[in-house]
Amino acid sequence: MTELLRHYLFYTFHSFTKYDYMAIGWILFLALLLLILGALVKRKSVAYFLLFMGLVMLFLGPPLIKTGLDLFIRPASVDIGKVKALRFSHTLVIEGNVTNRGKIDYSSCDLVVSIYRPAEGWKAWRTLLDPIKIGIERLDTPLGRGAAKPFRILVDHFNNGNDFNVSVRARCYP
Repeated sequence: MTELLRHYLFYTFHSFTKYDYMAIGWILFLALLLLILGALVKRKSVAYFLLFMGLVMLFLGPPLIKTGLDLFIRPASVDIGKVKALRFSHTLVIEGNVTNRGKIDYSSCDLVVSIYRPAEGWKAWRTLLDPIKIGIERLDTPLGRGAAKPFRILVDHFNNGNDFNVSVRARCYP
C-alpha cells in the first residue's frame, strides 16, 4: 500500500499542467483571502465562519481541484476483455483496452490493478479498501485523443482460486 501511495504522489506532482497550477493557485489565493478576512472582521460568528471556510479551502481545495481536473480534462476508460488465472504457474493474466476520453494527448498511463474478494453490502467497501493484491503497470506509449491501446498485465504469485474480482483504473498523464 505504501508503494501505491508513493507512486501516486510522485506521478501526481510530476503530471501537473498549466491548468493544475492555475486552479490550485486560485484556490490557495481564495483560501488565504478568506483567512485574512476572517482575521479582520469584527463579528465573531462571521470571523469564525470565514476562518473555517479558509482552512477547509486550504486543505481540501487542492486535492479536490486535482480530482476534478482529472475527471473533466484527463479522463481515461479501461475495458477489461479477458481475465484468466493460469493453472500451473500461479499467474493471473488481464487483457483489455485503455481509451483516452480526455481533451489532451497523454504521454503515459498508469494502470492500477486491484484484486479483491467479492462481497455485498457494507463489506464491499471493506474489501475495496483491503484488496488481496495491488499492482501498477506503466504504459509509456503515447495515447492521442480518442485513441485506444491494448494492454496485457501479468500478476505473479496469484493463487486465490476462482473467487475474486478484478478492477483496473487508469491514471494518464500529459
